[in-house]
Amino acid sequence: MQWDKKKIDSFKASLSITLVAKALGLSVENGRCHCFYPMRHAHGDRTPSLSISEAKGLFRCWVCPDVRGDVIDLVQLVRDCSFPEALKWLVEEFRPWENSEPLQTNAMNPKQEIVFPEERPLVLEEEISPTLHDKVILSFLKKLVPVENTQAASWLIRRRIFKSIWNKMKLRYVEDYDGISKSLQEEFGLELLQKVGLFNKRGHLRYYKHRLIFPYLDSQGRASYFQARSILANTFPKEQNLPGRVPFPYNSKILDGSPDWVYLCEGVVDTLTLLCRNISAVGIPGVSSFKTEWVPLFKGKNVIISFDKDEAGRNGALVVQELLSVAGIHNVIGGNLNLPEMFKMKEGYDVNDFFGGRK
Repeated sequence: MQWDKKKIDSFKASLSITLVAKALGLSVENGRCHCFYPMRHAHGDRTPSLSISEAKGLFRCWVCPDVRGDVIDLVQLVRDCSFPEALKWLVEEFRPWENSEPLQTNAMNPKQEIVFPEERPLVLEEEISPTLHDKVILSFLKKLVPVENTQAASWLIRRRIFKSIWNKMKLRYVEDYDGISKSLQEEFGLELLQKVGLFNKRGHLRYYKHRLIFPYLDSQGRASYFQARSILANTFPKEQNLPGRVPFPYNSKILDGSPDWVYLCEGVVDTLTLLCRNISAVGIPGVSSFKTEWVPLFKGKNVIISFDKDEAGRNGALVVQELLSVAGIHNVIGGNLNLPEMFKMKEGYDVNDFFGGRK
């Protein structure tokens, strides 16, 4: 049975997102429930921060920026499954066409094979090997140019991130967008490129606006992951991560050495800002992205958690502090009175702001 966008929208509209949430095991009261990522919250999300709108069929966590969406997104996040798997689960659990008011679209036998629409991300049954994945990413990065003499150079200088660090961290720029797109498709084929995450569901290279590339280098200087950044003023979101799990913090290779203190930053830009000033620093994509599996990387280090000076940054810092403290890793949160003057930042500032970076 073919599922087009109209049929999927009709199916979602027939569901109660509150009932779906309860079927998933969430305790919903007055349109609110606890976030299913409590480790990201200060005090384990003691006060429910996830809102559910029955009227709109949407949910949103007010702390985790990636926890939001419609009823299918809710199933995907809670069950940690793909879009097709989430849709199949909803079909099996609720089967609205068997009620007295069936869907207006043709009834579907859930045992039949479901063909999903092209509008949704491509889902392939066979996983690609890490070796092939890394080969594709490396090929993409090799097709990029150094940031010097590109539009990104002036953007970095305005942010007070200087040339001394550009080559060391292998910053790159997507100069010939069309040429890179064509070359990659000739080399690997569109299907593989979509699965790796370089190309979107419409068959386009994803980095048309986000052309400044920050590779995540391992201890040997190799990259199998990166973050892309837009240098255009009105682009949202500003960053675009390569799909998939972030393998380690940005600049984590510094943790292999023995710096007495290391600063844990919110974002690549803040990390580069400190590195330019010969300050040991690593970064994570956002305040809620720190993984418990990264805790051992900080063993033997003294960590200053230097997230943005805002509510999300403070909450995220408390979560990371607890994880590090439980593991016996000495740490302090930026902004405390016993820290250097540099962390007495204004409300709403980040590390780059403090050092005079201009947006």
